[in-house]
Amino acid sequence: AAAAFEDAGLGIDDIDVLELHDAAAPAEILQYAEVGLCAPGEGHLLVRSAATALGGRLPVNVSGGLMSRGHPIGATGCAQLVEIYDQLAGRAGRRQVEGARAGMAVNAGGWLAGAYAACVATILVKAG
Repeated sequence: AAAAFEDAGLGIDDIDVLELHDAAAPAEILQYAEVGLCAPGEGHLLVRSAATALGGRLPVNVSGGLMSRGHPIGATGCAQLVEIYDQLAGRAGRRQVEGARAGMAVNAGGWLAGAYAACVATILVKAG
């Protein structure tokens, strides 16, 4: 995430909507700290305060996340990017994040030495 932010010239405060890899129960909450939403170990506090819910400070996985789509290997990352695009285009329907101008998708896989074996973070910004 840090490399994607640096390449885009943005920070977490510039992001309006996030799609995080949530294929395992704690994954989304752990990633809150990895993308800079909170300090390590404090992700559960964001959930309790509804900061990551639709209408919250930074909505996360308003699509329902990977598990809502059955987590189809290979298509998972594509679905995340389509969701971010739909949000920026204003065509996400009932899950629309109002005024979304920048979004980030983080897709990961495998586990190696206490971290993801592979991870891709993509930031999309609405033109204009």
